[in-house]
Amino acid sequence: MAEVQLQNVSKRFGSTVAVNDLSIDVKDGEFVVLLGPSGAGKTTTLRLIAGLERPDAGDVLIDGKLATNVHPSDRDVAFIFQQYSLYPHLTVFDNLAFPLRSPRRRSSEADVRMRVQTVAAMLHMESKLDNVATHLSGGEMQRVAIGRALVREPRVFLMDEPLSSLDAKLREELRIELKRLHKSIGATIVYVTHDQVEATTLADRIGILEHGHLVQLGTPREVYGNPACVSAARRLGSPPINLLPPSLFDSAVVPEGTATVAIRPEDIVVAEAGEGNAMDVKVLEYSPLRHLLILDRNGTAVVATTVTERNFSAGQSVGVSLPPRSLLYFRADGRRIPT
Repeated sequence: MAEVQLQNVSKRFGSTVAVNDLSIDVKDGEFVVLLGPSGAGKTTTLRLIAGLERPDAGDVLIDGKLATNVHPSDRDVAFIFQQYSLYPHLTVFDNLAFPLRSPRRRSSEADVRMRVQTVAAMLHMESKLDNVATHLSGGEMQRVAIGRALVREPRVFLMDEPLSSLDAKLREELRIELKRLHKSIGATIVYVTHDQVEATTLADRIGILEHGHLVQLGTPREVYGNPACVSAARRLGSPPINLLPPSLFDSAVVPEGTATVAIRPEDIVVAEAGEGNAMDVKVLEYSPLRHLLILDRNGTAVVATTVTERNFSAGQSVGVSLPPRSLLYFRADGRRIPT
């Protein structure tokens, strides 16, 4: 496997800046997830690493060697796309074997069979090797697409939202498979998604992208608990973090220059009326694990979650405590104010 480095990389398409002065270091054997909304520059970043796009500025290094001008076929990276991109007329075996039979990587048939069967066993696809690709389920086709990359034994895997077209149950199953595969083969993986659940469950580190900028890079726990800016704070958490005006708080405890005070719904303490700040319950949503409450404080909506067994009703007044240790403060430009 290999280390991947992007050094001050920028890429523009006409007047649109897709990637802006991006620097990131993916360690050998690390699973890094790039998380962000559509248009954040995630897929363009993968394409720059793969060599499918050339940067307008900056450099791409793979295993410490400059790869900016290296042809994609010489970079020894495997790209797994959002759609399966299988050959529909070929069997699973032949789809998996295809990279090994190409003129550039031609292997003996005995070696092809051994490597295909090894990868099929890893993906629990041994019984499907003789099936035509079009006779597979969506989850099975995605496994074959992943297997076609694995069989090459590349130095780096690039994955562009490979689970987004699957239903929720299959996404969960394949997330587990991807994590297991990463642990077993020690692969260097750069994975793109807009799904925070995929990011937090798969990643060693998460990179938050906004408008082509890397706004934060850290472990899931670091990004969630210690966001560097408002956009990073909003990217993780369901329901999303509350962004509240400083006027709701005692000015003595709010740092100078604060434009937004943030608190996560699970950090809000809901108690009996008369305890803490009085708020009215506007909306409530029950689930087996927690209650979600949308509260109102002087016209400002505040979302809280609680696992209490108390029953709530719309219009009810409750006491709410916003623990100071759970408050995050941000400037008008979105940057975090250290406390």
